[in-house]
Amino acid sequence: PLGTELVSDVPHELREAREQVLQSGKPVVANVFRSPRTKQHFVSVLVPVMRDGKAAYVLSAGIPTGQFSQILRDSQLWSDCVGAILDRSNVFIARSEKHEEFTGTPLPVVSYPPPIAKGIAKTKNRDGTPAHWFFRRSDVTGWVIGVGIPNSVLEAPSRLALASFGAAGGLLFIVAIGLSYGLGGRMSQSIGALGIDRKPTREEFRVLFEFAPNGVLVMDGEGHIALVNAQMEMMFGYRREELIGNSVEMLIPEHLRDGHPALRKSFARSPRARPMGAGRDLFGQRKDGSEFPIEIGLNPIRTRAGDFIMATVVDITARKRAAERLAATVAERDDLRRRLMQAQEDERLRLARELHDQTGQSLAAVMLELKGMETLVSAPGRDRFRLLRGQLEQMGKALHHVAWELRPASIDELGLTSVLASYISEWSAQFGIEADFHCGDTRFDDLTDEVRTTIYRVVQEALTNIAKHAAGTSIISVVVDRADTMLRVTIEDNGAGFDAALSVEPERQRSGRGLGLAGMRERLALIGGDLLIESSVGGGTTLFARIPLEQERLIA
Repeated sequence: PLGTELVSDVPHELREAREQVLQSGKPVVANVFRSPRTKQHFVSVLVPVMRDGKAAYVLSAGIPTGQFSQILRDSQLWSDCVGAILDRSNVFIARSEKHEEFTGTPLPVVSYPPPIAKGIAKTKNRDGTPAHWFFRRSDVTGWVIGVGIPNSVLEAPSRLALASFGAAGGLLFIVAIGLSYGLGGRMSQSIGALGIDRKPTREEFRVLFEFAPNGVLVMDGEGHIALVNAQMEMMFGYRREELIGNSVEMLIPEHLRDGHPALRKSFARSPRARPMGAGRDLFGQRKDGSEFPIEIGLNPIRTRAGDFIMATVVDITARKRAAERLAATVAERDDLRRRLMQAQEDERLRLARELHDQTGQSLAAVMLELKGMETLVSAPGRDRFRLLRGQLEQMGKALHHVAWELRPASIDELGLTSVLASYISEWSAQFGIEADFHCGDTRFDDLTDEVRTTIYRVVQEALTNIAKHAAGTSIISVVVDRADTMLRVTIEDNGAGFDAALSVEPERQRSGRGLGLAGMRERLALIGGDLLIESSVGGGTTLFARIPLEQERLIA
């Protein structure tokens, strides 16, 4: 009603904007807020009504954020791009996709967008997709309008260009070799071979320096650039006259510049030829502010004019991208292997349960029925029934053994320690080989199912190999223990052994056997583990399986 104060549940964004209008006497655009009455998100524009040089009234007009979302959707963005509008507090006003889900929520990455008028930011969308965001900040409202493009969309043209550039570069390289061979022969005939009969002239030195395949920079002890070649100009986007005489720090990203002079002085105290920043990722900054990965080699130079440092710079952007694609491919391959093994384990468990629960129960029912029918026949018939029941008992034992080999159903019920002890005991009884099992890990069953399954399969495969190939084995030992965050499984036998340098005996490899070791290595590699073998002919074999365990992978 006219003349009354606003209700107490007015959003604080609107109250702050109103106070700012009354104090400044200028129009203000409020940050996005949620109306407590309509339950919708709005942006309010507040305009002062001036009387005698002061703001006597405030005219407020609320605009639903859905209007801005419609503008973004009508702007004809690419199908893979996302448009967004943020207020001064980095809260979503509108979005071209999933507007209702995002409006009024804060941006998860605090450092983006930077407090500048426009630029590019590398970040990840909420679904984890790496993307580049191109944004501009409004001078009037302070809002940020951005367009996000996934990296996969940006890299598609570069991959095509890189392939074309590589083909053209290879052709030019072949032509250059042919020309240089003919030109070098003529030069050696007319003025002597370079470096053997005479020193290079200034012109020849300039050619060698300018056309070096990598960027070359020469600086003095204070870090001032003295010389650069054409590759440096192309790589960093500066003209030669913009670099010479300036500090080398201009080529280093801004967030790393403060610490670079100390590193430069440290090299000057003990100069020697070496790569720069061994073990660290190095980046250069182009004239346009963009960063790119590089490798730098440093070499001190002593001249009559003083001591200098020559730096060779290599742009490794293509190599980094190739490494990232390779890493992604390897990770995808490992994930597929892991899924395949899990599918195999699930199928084995299903088959084991069907053999035990369905086929085993049906077989037991048949045996009971036969036992009941024995009393209905004569003595010769009863003998035949007993013989038939004996054959069925053998079938039942065979089915139990097959189900046991596939996967014991009790691995998730009794725990891996009990299952391993039972498996090793039954294996010992089946093959007549004495077996010792020791487990000093009390947190065995706190491990993930993937790790427990891998341990079980490694022990199972190792004992299978001993039974098949370790002739003369009379005793085996299986020990499981933990050292800090490393789980160790040691399996030892006193059998015939083999040449460990061959990893597996050539005869077995050729005959299609000996694949157990490869399977164990593959299973262990998928969880970050490895397998070590010690063996000698006539001296037995010892297998060491090591599995690193991260604390977060354990159940506290």
